[in-house]
Amino acid sequence: MSASEHPRLSTDVTSDDFCLVLESILEGSARRQILDRVLRGEDFEVGVKRLRSSMQTHVFRASSDVFSLAGMIEELDKRTREDGFHVLQAWDFGTHRFSEENVPTLMMDFWMKTGPEVRRERYSLAILLDYYFLHVLALCAMRAWDGRDADTTLDRVTKLVEHLQGPQGSGHQFVQNAETLLVLAVSHFHPEGQAYDRLVEKVRSLNSRHQLNFALIGAAVLGSHLRWGFSVMYGRDLGRMRDDNTADYPWLLDALLTLTHEYARMNEAGIEGRERENVVNAILNGLTPDPWAFIDTRPESLVECEVEYSELYELFIRYKEELLVEFESYRPERDTYSPISFHTNFLPNTLVAMVMTALLEGSAQELCLNALFLSDWDEMGDARANLARTLMYYANASPDRLGEHGAALIIYDVGTGISHVSLTLSAFRKYLPG
Repeated sequence: MSASEHPRLSTDVTSDDFCLVLESILEGSARRQILDRVLRGEDFEVGVKRLRSSMQTHVFRASSDVFSLAGMIEELDKRTREDGFHVLQAWDFGTHRFSEENVPTLMMDFWMKTGPEVRRERYSLAILLDYYFLHVLALCAMRAWDGRDADTTLDRVTKLVEHLQGPQGSGHQFVQNAETLLVLAVSHFHPEGQAYDRLVEKVRSLNSRHQLNFALIGAAVLGSHLRWGFSVMYGRDLGRMRDDNTADYPWLLDALLTLTHEYARMNEAGIEGRERENVVNAILNGLTPDPWAFIDTRPESLVECEVEYSELYELFIRYKEELLVEFESYRPERDTYSPISFHTNFLPNTLVAMVMTALLEGSAQELCLNALFLSDWDEMGDARANLARTLMYYANASPDRLGEHGAALIIYDVGTGISHVSLTLSAFRKYLPG
């Protein structure tokens, strides 16, 4: 199916329309045909330029089809920018504005500049093409509320993620579901803080399964982000961290409340096992950067969240003893991977590191982002710890991969994780009555 033949490319286009086009690309052999087309001839560099041009213009040529996504992407991206989010652009902290080029194109340029150690092979372009469509799917997920049923659309996007990461593409694993795409889409810097409040309000309209999935990855990512900031950016100054992350705290409060309600439901129903463990670990993960914000001294950013704050506080009091016991079991250990020991400044930087290490090593990544942040991947054993250390090494291996003042952007430190859990348990015992 050619997107140029699609009947709706006007301002009434929805994510449902976009899903239909993306299904025609991701479910079959279109991506292979796209690579065949860009790599025709013997000059690999010319093929790279062709693919970059397609990413830039959002027009892809397969064997017999032309997939022109530009009209749909421009309209959906315009609406998303009006909501306060630039999903396809990166924020430049030097110029204090968003990039002109889209993120997949910037990634292509970064890959080409990395040097002779980068393998210039077809599989590399396959991963980069999938990286492009990952961002397109993130945009699609952000517009889920434009259609008839946001829950149905998110399920459809999750299915598209499965196709993206399936045998018709590179095989590289990026994310687990559409909810992770939502978190990925908004996890780099966006100047309009109120945009996050509006997104959280939209998520509250979803069914309980989608709300829980969003809370699981959201709490874990925010926990990792704030732990990184606490030690690296703010010099362990809670006041500075709170003042600089006013958009994150209400989002984290909502995620913790969703998770703790789910914990209460499981506890009352006597539900044990992997799903409960995942919820408990995510609650602890979200609390570890600043447990005092939710049980002692409320930050200014949470003053207007009185109802949600009080509700969470009461749940913590009610289940204090049970949570303390279960939290203790997630204290990081030296020989076992823990998501609480993984700290990163922004989630997209972790994704970039995962993609670049795959390109450097010559093989698609078998673990997705969720494996680094959630506990229900424990069966992977040492693979998660090895990946975390690989990403940390990559992030520190070159000055151009460091943040401001030479800060490492990805850190895996078990000792720091242990310290954060100890402080959280201590705060629970000290500040919660009972």
